[in-house]
Amino acid sequence: MLKRLEENKDFRAYRYGDHLEPGYELKIEHSISCEDVDISPFIMMGKESLEAMRQGSIDGEQKAYEIVVAAAKQWEQQAASTQMIDRALEYLRTPEVEHTGNVWEKSDGCRDSEQISNRVYKMSCSIKENTKHGRETDQRIPVAWHVTWDLYVNSPKQGYGEKIAGQNQKRYTDKAAALKYLDGRKKAYAHLFTEISPQIPKQYERHFTVHGALLPGYTVEGQEPVKTDRTAAEVSEGGISMLEKPSVLGKLAAAKSQEKAPAAPGTAKKKEDMQI
Repeated sequence: MLKRLEENKDFRAYRYGDHLEPGYELKIEHSISCEDVDISPFIMMGKESLEAMRQGSIDGEQKAYEIVVAAAKQWEQQAASTQMIDRALEYLRTPEVEHTGNVWEKSDGCRDSEQISNRVYKMSCSIKENTKHGRETDQRIPVAWHVTWDLYVNSPKQGYGEKIAGQNQKRYTDKAAALKYLDGRKKAYAHLFTEISPQIPKQYERHFTVHGALLPGYTVEGQEPVKTDRTAAEVSEGGISMLEKPSVLGKLAAAKSQEKAPAAPGTAKKKEDMQI
């Protein structure tokens, strides 16, 4: 009926996958198709009987509509529960960050580059030698040394890892001076590489959390270690139990049995469309 068209509502819930986070929208639409039907059997019933029959049909329609709305809300709540589970799985699936154990190591594929790291910080440095062709000796002669070093947050989350400090292509014409400068940078940040899992400065905390939960084995400066002994039941308190779902089909069957309007030839067809 037109009344139902005026009461259309949208219900939204969201599910999150391993990589994508699409939103699923549930739309409830109600329409009536009443073309080329024979209404003569109803005309013979009289106005008063039809008015009573019409009201009974509207009441039955309203009950069915309310059941559909309740089912949509149930789905929305269950989807929220699935989202919480997906987020917890994302937390548990976050791999342990790779590091050198606070030992300087040569970088793969680059003999003049080395790096050091632990579970919170990583530092890399390199010296690139520039040469020119010597006409007298017919050989390459070093003319400058470019020093590059970087200090980053060693986040286990892909796409994270904020730069803390660094210098790019600092030029020296004396190799000894370049090495001395680089050695000074190493010593300046050596205090960050004395523990495998040093405390995380507050400003870098987000690099070590997944959906607001600090990853295991980490601590943040000024905060007590996070306790992770809560049960799944406590975390999902207030959600829908997987074992105690209301039976929507049962409600629909009950509503159908309560319909008062008798079946008759040419009854107008109603269409309930649920689009996901």
